[in-house]
Amino acid sequence: MDTTLASQKVQAAACTLRRSLGVVIAAVLMFLVACEHSDSVSDATAEQEVNYQRARHLCEQQDFPGAAEFFNRALLVNPAFANAHLELGLLYENRLADPISAIYHYRRFLELRPDSDKKQLVEDFIERAKLSLAAKLPQSPIVDPGELTRLENEKTALLQENAALRTLVAELEKVGNAAQLVATTPTTVTVASAAPPVPTTATTPAVAPGIVMAAAPIMSTPETSTMESSRVRTYTVQRGDTLQSLALRYYGSRAAWERIFQANRSGLPSKDQLKVGQQLVIP
Repeated sequence: MDTTLASQKVQAAACTLRRSLGVVIAAVLMFLVACEHSDSVSDATAEQEVNYQRARHLCEQQDFPGAAEFFNRALLVNPAFANAHLELGLLYENRLADPISAIYHYRRFLELRPDSDKKQLVEDFIERAKLSLAAKLPQSPIVDPGELTRLENEKTALLQENAALRTLVAELEKVGNAAQLVATTPTTVTVASAAPPVPTTATTPAVAPGIVMAAAPIMSTPETSTMESSRVRTYTVQRGDTLQSLALRYYGSRAAWERIFQANRSGLPSKDQLKVGQQLVIP
């Protein structure tokens, strides 16, 4: 009797388990079908979805937090909606100051659209967001403050070099315009009459026509050499300095870094081994 009762309980449990497995399998199949359907939805179709349209409208009204909320709702409806990820990346980076979220959505766009013609542009957006994140975390152990300083110095040096190049181009344009004006202006040749003879006196030697008196050569003196040697400059290396940035500061061109390097070869094993506090000769 006990054996029969136990057998009936086992059979009832088995039936319950089979029904539960059937429900689970049906749910999984429905989920897979839904995912397949969402992946097949084109961006053009997804852009007609009400949440996406609402998000775009809120962007136009400058309600950026609200727009981000509705873009995320659009992704819940269509998880493979690549353009929504791109919109969210730009929104988080440029409007909501959240570079971490921006990087996530940029990468999701590239995963969904690996062959997009915007691939290089989005990769540049990711690098820009990384720099923004590094600037927000100057005390983080994964971010080197010296590297940030070096990048800032490089940026300043590039801006100065750009300004110097613009000035040089403007001067060259002025010279070119002047040369063109001279080339297009007719010239008149005037033949001068013979100059009257210069009377000679006992104190003024006669000079034959066409002979130019040479000026006496200027001889260097010990005082002149001392003044020239006193022009040698020294500079104390600061954090973030490079030979290129120093060349731009003193000579107006980053390409002149070799002058400083050659003048300091005894203390510089290579051009990239500057030490903070090191004294450099600036020739």
